[in-house]
Amino acid sequence: MNGSNNKHQFIFNKYSFNKGFTLLELLTTIGILSIIGVICVSVITVTFRTSKKADLINFARQDGDTAMSQIVRNIRFAGSLISPATCVPSLTASSVTVSSVTDHQQTTYSCANGTISSNSASLVDSTSLQVTSCLFICSQQSSAVPPIITIQYSLSPKVSGNFAENNFILPFQSSVTVRNY
Repeated sequence: MNGSNNKHQFIFNKYSFNKGFTLLELLTTIGILSIIGVICVSVITVTFRTSKKADLINFARQDGDTAMSQIVRNIRFAGSLISPATCVPSLTASSVTVSSVTDHQQTTYSCANGTISSNSASLVDSTSLQVTSCLFICSQQSSAVPPIITIQYSLSPKVSGNFAENNFILPFQSSVTVRNY
């Protein structure tokens, strides 16, 4: 009975040593979980940065489209083109002045100080966006033909940084004929 008791005790002691993990197994598991964690954090970071850039571009596109549609509509239905007075030959300017058909009020669209404005009121959100290039091209085949005004400008974030999501240039261009010329 003494021999069988020792044999049983030896087996019990053998199993008690195999119940834990070795240091190598623990370090391998920690290493694998760390790598998986770094990959997950990288994927989440890239996703958030891409989402932020898409939001910024959508905001800039909306703001730029709104400004462009206002300029195009007002030039198209203007009573007359005040400045430049003639577009023969074609010329490039940083501003255009038109007068209204109904009340003959003058509206000047200009590119200055990193924005595009209507009578000095910015047409884009100048706190977050800046106009990087802006010009008006006036062309006319002859003085008897209505002038065509081409509006070109680009928007970019006002504060660009080292991050890719804060660096973009969004171009806008449209041509409009003054109908009531």
